This record gives sequence, C-alpha cells and structure tokens, in this order.
Amino acid sequence: MVTADKTALQPRRFNRWIRTVILIALGLLFLFYFPVIRETYFRCAICGMTHIEQRVTAFGCLISSWERPTESSDWYQANVEPEHKHVWVRGTYAEGKNVFGQTVLMQQLTSLASGPFSWLYLGNYKQMEIYKLSPDPAQARVLLLKLAHFEPEGSPERKVQDEIYSRFWEWRINGMQDPWPFEEGEFLSPVQPTDPDNPPSSPD
Repeated sequence: MVTADKTALQPRRFNRWIRTVILIALGLLFLFYFPVIRETYFRCAICGMTHIEQRVTAFGCLISSWERPTESSDWYQANVEPEHKHVWVRGTYAEGKNVFGQTVLMQQLTSLASGPFSWLYLGNYKQMEIYKLSPDPAQARVLLLKLAHFEPEGSPERKVQDEIYSRFWEWRINGMQDPWPFEEGEFLSPVQPTDPDNPPSSPD
C-alpha cells in the first residue's frame, strides 16, 4: 500500500512542478516582453520643444513627463519670443517599455498624431528654418498654430488647415526654397485651433 501511494503521488508532484515552471516562464515573459509602459512624444507647435509622457498602458495613468529642448526651441526663445505657453501636439511615434524601462515595442503611425503639424515631420531644426525663411515670424507662428489640432472634418477651419498643410508640405519637400508659400497676411484671420492651450492629451 505504501509503495502504491508513493507511486500515485509522483505524477501529481510532477504535474505541480510542470505548472510551476510554466507559471514562472509566463511571469518572466510578462516582465521582459509585455509593454506595461507607453512612452508618447509631443512637440510644441510654436517652438519645437519636445515633451515626453510615460503612462501605464492598460489604464492611461500618467507616471512621469518631462521636456527636452531642441535646436529649434532654443533658437526660437533667443530670437523670436523669450517666453510662451507651449502648445503640445502628439507625434506619430510611440514606444512600449517593460517594467525595467527597456523598449519592447516601437510604433510609427500617422493616426497617433493629434494635429496635422506632426505630419510635417520637422524634426529638431526644420521648424527653426521656417521662422528664419519666413518674411514675418509672427505669420509663421500663427500658421503653425493652425495645424496644432485637427478641426472637424468638412468645416471651414479644416479646409484652411488642409490648405496650409499642403503648402507647407510642398515647400518642405522642395527644400524650403524661395518663394515663401504664403502671401503677406494670408490666413491671419481670427480662426484658431479648437483648443490651442490644451495640455498633452492622453492616449486614445
């Protein structure tokens, strides 16, 4: 009887051992490969400074955020406007990080953008070039602000956005050569982005 009981216990112990190994393996996979943190990148539509947010992937809770100056933002502050309220626009790139802060997922999607400004892909210095090459930095500022947030589809404001974006894009891909793609005072109407002072939006 004792021998029979020991023989019956062995498969159960082996099964428990297998389950434990599987659970440990799944736990390690979760720790090392599951993107529990989502890192999202924003740029100021006015100066080009970078803003970074880290949030809990499943719940969207903000963990931390910080700003990072760029060549454009430093130049803008020194040459155009010493101080201004940043207007953050979410970019087209995001990363997923594991619990150790290691990148395990990279996304490049145009749908991540919170405004057509991000589709210009100005990087760290081309926004500075826009101000340098424009005849009036104040006009350039207003034009970039109009691209900060998507206006409702089919609205007059959206048509203005599309025209501004199209001209900027054509000018950009042609090397930002003369002439400046806007007439003096063009698009400097009271039409403004839906909410220019909106802080960085949480991920959709």
